[in-house]
Amino acid sequence: MEYWETLLQWLREFLTGCTHQTRVRFSLSSVTQLLSGVVQGSGIGPLLFLSYINQLAEILGHVGINVKLFADDVKLYMQIVNSCDTAKLQHALDLY
Repeated sequence: MEYWETLLQWLREFLTGCTHQTRVRFSLSSVTQLLSGVVQGSGIGPLLFLSYINQLAEILGHVGINVKLFADDVKLYMQIVNSCDTAKLQHALDLY
């Protein structure tokens, strides 16, 4: 097995089966499966986030959506004049 295949297998296993639970004071939510995102507080989380968000900015930019990135924040915008513009924005978001 090539080293990159081993790395991809490790990343797949790292990101699979993650769960989330929220605590507010003394109350806990039920545990739920995470379907997207990366584990907060992990060493590799920021790198995975950057690779994800950079691809998002590239895809949205190709379809005419303005994208601004700063640290862990993303702003996207376009001028909405009519319902066609709204549909264009929704289609761009659905691409990713």
